[in-house]
Amino acid sequence: MPVPALLLILLALLATALGLAARRGGWGVLVRREVENRQALAAARVQVREEGNRMLDLSPEQLQQVLREQGYFLDRLQTQRLWVYLRQGKPVGIRGEPGIGKSLLPEALAKGLGFGFIDMACHSHLEAEEIGISWNGFKQIVDAQAYRGSGPPPDLYTLEYLTPTPLLQSLLADRPTVVRVDEVDKLNEHTTNFFLRYLDRKELVVHNMSGGTRTLRASAPLYIFLTSNEYKKLDPAFMRRTVWLDLTFPDEGVLAEILRHGAGVPLDFAARVARIVHQVRQLNLEKKPSIAEALEWCRALVDVAGGQITPQSVDLTIGFLAKWPEDVAMVKEALRRWYDTFHKAG
Repeated sequence: MPVPALLLILLALLATALGLAARRGGWGVLVRREVENRQALAAARVQVREEGNRMLDLSPEQLQQVLREQGYFLDRLQTQRLWVYLRQGKPVGIRGEPGIGKSLLPEALAKGLGFGFIDMACHSHLEAEEIGISWNGFKQIVDAQAYRGSGPPPDLYTLEYLTPTPLLQSLLADRPTVVRVDEVDKLNEHTTNFFLRYLDRKELVVHNMSGGTRTLRASAPLYIFLTSNEYKKLDPAFMRRTVWLDLTFPDEGVLAEILRHGAGVPLDFAARVARIVHQVRQLNLEKKPSIAEALEWCRALVDVAGGQITPQSVDLTIGFLAKWPEDVAMVKEALRRWYDTFHKAG
């Protein structure tokens, strides 16, 4: 059947269906419902945007520029994701290979926006009391012993007797604050479970305070970042309370910009280094060079050879690109081959 004829039949069937719906009053109901839905969504969007603006009153493009000014180059898609996560007030987890820049992202955000910054490094023996709520027993004893009976005795269970742990400091901060929890995957089970309430509600419960239990909540916006090298899988309850960015190694153009900014070298030289690093990463290495190591190699080449990439300068700086003997041999051979090919072509 010709396409125009088929189209006419479909239109006729659609008109018949619409006519039946109209006669039964169903069409009008559908239209009214759609109008009401659109109005409700518009009102909800206004409210959600107002709440989001209180957390982060920037566009994705402005956020990307803030990070770039601090030397942190995040691509457009990842910046948009970060923008959404921050506006919704969710703790942001960052995954990626070592040296990819996980720890630098929250620091760059804090510096770029002029926010406070609290850092917390995790390890398997870190206890909840060290990061959350604990009483300063020494101060309590000293003040109790100093009391001489004149006037009311000191109240030893107030805020001033709490140890200023990282999480407590974040809740008591009077300005927007970025909290970086580094290598959260190394925490033991007890401390991980303690974190859940803080991640979920941005609050801590203090027991034994004067007057009973008290809940401390953040009075200023908190931006919580968690980094993970995937040392172990995190608990589902922990994952439910977080959203995640997966950082990957940047393309040559972005890597060149990172090297240019980080090492203060011309873009042409940065591009040459970026090209070589990308080629090296294509080799079957035990440990591929990261962004941090690419930056270190770039600086070393400038230091020892004035930016000249030769077999001699490569031999002196090979430790920045390769870590294992087998990798060193593979990288040196590949670079020698590329160097010879380049000069023969020239």
